Formats: sequence, structure tokens, C-alpha cells
Amino acid sequence: MQALDDHLEAVLRAGVPGAVVVTNGPALSWEQAAGVADAESGAPMTTEHRFLIGSVSKTFVAAVVLQLVGEGALALDEEVGPIAEGVTLRQLLNHTSGLPDYYAGFESLIAPYRADRGYKPNLTPRGALELVHARPRLFAPGAGWEYSGGNYLALGLIVEEATGATLREELKRRIAEALGLEGTDLRDRAGLARAYLQPGNPIFPDAPQALDDVTDVELFGWGAGEMVSTARDVARFLQALLGGELLTPDLRAELLTTVPSDWEESDGYGLGIEEVSSLMGQAPSPCGPAWGHLGFAMGHITIALSSESGDRQVVVCLNSLVVSDETWEVIGRLVWADYCR
Repeated sequence: MQALDDHLEAVLRAGVPGAVVVTNGPALSWEQAAGVADAESGAPMTTEHRFLIGSVSKTFVAAVVLQLVGEGALALDEEVGPIAEGVTLRQLLNHTSGLPDYYAGFESLIAPYRADRGYKPNLTPRGALELVHARPRLFAPGAGWEYSGGNYLALGLIVEEATGATLREELKRRIAEALGLEGTDLRDRAGLARAYLQPGNPIFPDAPQALDDVTDVELFGWGAGEMVSTARDVARFLQALLGGELLTPDLRAELLTTVPSDWEESDGYGLGIEEVSSLMGQAPSPCGPAWGHLGFAMGHITIALSSESGDRQVVVCLNSLVVSDETWEVIGRLVWADYCR
């Protein structure tokens, strides 16, 4: 336990204000919070604090979609119709659809917030989908791979059309309530740990040379990245997903069928889930790849990983974005020390 505490303290020394780690497994179950949830007040981080889990949201949405496939409401390899003409559900799930994102790029995304930190994007899911379709396809469906929030925007709308309920309602009913995840919801930001950017960050480079509190900067993400949860809830979700509680064996096998992702975040991308053997190209795993997702939000990071069998998980939530290889190396040592037991 002392070694795990030491790795956690090293993450704080690297400049992260606060962190929560949850480890589940036959060898060890461990929860620990360290540092502060609020740098101004000094309020300590706790395991009850909630985080913006960013793209870990995609794994939750994929689980709902695959349940609907199992119920016969959707089909993996049939075209999805007007929401994304010529594209199959599988291609949306594994980012081989060719759909672009709803933002043209980083600068168009962040420019309004640089002018006004209180800016609220006037976007609905359907309005964002219109932006997706107004841009050229990145490639023909199935002819390439490109990570795009546009895919999970389309998937959220497909869930709503198939069920007659909102995406939030389906996530709550099928995942959060089914597993007792009391801290998990879509777009409900109550109880967040404060969110920070590091000094000299590229998002707001003119900010004072100190931790920059960006908790109130709200990016549009919906099903692609706007879920809020706790480290404990995310670990329980991965345990259920990989352990076979949420999906039948055939759909679980589909979940883990990957295509090459050709980026530093993962070795391969399945249906809303990543195969990960190092963290952002740093700190390779000493015990082989894990399954899960990384989530980047405004001022929060979530690293959510599980064994393929679902018998062990590690979830690390941080209340600061980090960009340096050196910091990822330190975080990686914490993650793999917890995972590779």
C-alpha cells in the first residue's frame, strides 16, 4: 500500500491539484483521494467527488447501443438511415464512419470561450448533427479510421429514435440505476471537483501563471463526452461491462473486436472501448494491455481501465489537464502499479 501511496503523491508533486484512485480486483481493492478538490479554499479531495469523465462517456453510450442490438431494436451492420446516410452502427461505434466532428477544429471550438469564459454553446444534439453533415466526409464509410465526436452524437440520436426516451433517461435506466451508480449522470454537474488547467496551457495561454480554474467553462459534448461520474462508479461500470453483466457473450465479443486506431491513446479501438498498453505513448504496461477509455474534459482527466475478463479495474480521476510527457510518465506509473498486481 505504501508504494501505491508514493505513486499517488508523485502525481501531486507533478502539479496535479487532486486525484482519486479506485482499484478493484482479487488481489487488492483500494480507494484513495489525495490533494485538493478546490485549490482556492483548500478543500480536500474525497472519493465522493464527481468528475467530468469526457470520452469515457462513449463507453457508456456504446453499452446502451449494444443492449438495443441485443433486443433487436438495432442492427450492427445495417445502415442507420437519415441520421448518417450510408453508415452502419458498427462504423459509428468504432470511428470508421468517416463522419467529421461537429467543430471544424480546436480554434473554432475554443475561440468563443477565449472571448468570454461564461460563453454557453447554443447547440442541441440535432443542431450539432447539422454541423456534422454540413462538412465533407473524412473518407468513405469503412475506408479509414478517425476519432470523431460526430459518431457518438449520431449514436445518441439513434438511441433516442429507437427507444422514444432521451439518451439521459436510457443511460440512467440501463446503466446507472441498474448498477447502483448514484454519482453518474449526463450533464448533471453537481458535486464536481474544481477543474484546472496548468500554467502556460495552450487553451487559455494568456491566463495568469497559476492554476486556471475552468470549472464553469462548459463545452458541448452530449453523448460524446458530457457524462459526470465518480471513480468508484466508473470502476463498477467497467466491472459489469467486461464481466458480462450488461451484455450477452456474443455482444461482449463484438465490443472487444478492434480496428487499428493509429494514435498514441490506444493500440486498437473496439465498439466504444480502447485497448491500451501505454498512457499517451508513455509508461508502457508491464503486464500487457488493458481495456477501457481515456477521458479528457475541460480541466479533468479520467483514466478508466479493466482487464478483459472484468476481474480487475483501475480508475484514476484528476482535476487538471496535463500535457507533458513527463507528467504522463508519472501518472502511468501510478496506473500500472495499481493494475498490474
